[in-house]
Amino acid sequence: MKKTTLEEAAGNGKPRLEGAEAILTPIVFGPYAALDKVRLAKAYRPASLDQKIRSSRTRVEARLLARAKEADVPVPVVLAVGPYDIVMSHVPGKTLNAIKPEDLSPAVFTLAGLYLARLHNAGVVHGDYTPANLMLDHEKKSLVVIDFGLGSVSADLEDYAVDVLTMKKALKDQKALDAFLSGYGREGHARVLKHMAEVEKRARYQDRGG
Repeated sequence: MKKTTLEEAAGNGKPRLEGAEAILTPIVFGPYAALDKVRLAKAYRPASLDQKIRSSRTRVEARLLARAKEADVPVPVVLAVGPYDIVMSHVPGKTLNAIKPEDLSPAVFTLAGLYLARLHNAGVVHGDYTPANLMLDHEKKSLVVIDFGLGSVSADLEDYAVDVLTMKKALKDQKALDAFLSGYGREGHARVLKHMAEVEKRARYQDRGG
């Protein structure tokens, strides 16, 4: 299926987002509005090594998105995978960090916790589970998990605990945090939550120079 940049299709092909690891470009993919996520080359790495790393991470991310979908977690739909890029469906909406806290219901964060628990049930670690990587789809009125670029497949309790702790640190509102932890706990992850408390304790000890 042909990829057409929006510049070719509608005179607007500016990148939507450029980060340290990838660039996201709005495109038209057949009949679909989509995003093309291309992993950026790193000049400091030998070219052959860089190609292997980018190719491997691209494949891993595509597999994680597929696993998440199978686990009943709303994620962008993968439309195509290239050596260094993934074409995925465009989610029309805003990330949670771009919405005023008072405009967000605690139920949204309960869902965020439930979806993270489902990812962990499927052996998926997100790697950067924060409000910046959760989108409210204003068309489907649903919460969508995005950006698995730092994700991995793991059965390690520590990895799951760090995922939960990452979100805990990002949430400043106690009601939102309580809702998130409640949603996560619905899937029976008491061991993860207990281990998260141990990780926090270790971090405080290290911060004190112990």
